[in-house]
Amino acid sequence: MDIENQKIDYKSIRKIRTGDKGFKELAISCVAFANAQGGILYIGIEDKRLIPLEGQTIDEKEVNETVSRLHSLCFNVSLSSSGLIKHENGGEYFQIVVAPSIKSIATTSDGKIYLRIADKCEPVRNEDLQRLSIEKGAHTHKVSYLKLQSVYQMLKRQT
Repeated sequence: MDIENQKIDYKSIRKIRTGDKGFKELAISCVAFANAQGGILYIGIEDKRLIPLEGQTIDEKEVNETVSRLHSLCFNVSLSSSGLIKHENGGEYFQIVVAPSIKSIATTSDGKIYLRIADKCEPVRNEDLQRLSIEKGAHTHKVSYLKLQSVYQMLKRQT
């Protein structure tokens, strides 16, 4: 397996088994990937070893619940899972594929915006927000509305 980078992040199975804190961290990773070029979260892979724990088992229900829970913690994020994958050591893991958010800015459910930079998930700073919105085309709706409003006012004056 590759090391963590712009498009790959490894997370221990403990992230989905320890409750809210682990899921909030996963949501941050999903939002950061979506606001960048997308990426893959490997759930059940230990960072330092890059393999799952020997004999680690994951229930298919855990996979589905993880994706469902992440959907509720992320806005404008497209997620899909690989299903269970068995490593040669007998340990199981799964992947969550995060598609890049093309026309909107992805946020966590509490309204925070993150961006994947190298192998880190960084909060978006104020000065980066305008650049990100231009990249995503998120400002075009307001511009279109203003143009439509101007046309309406011009037509109103002519009548």
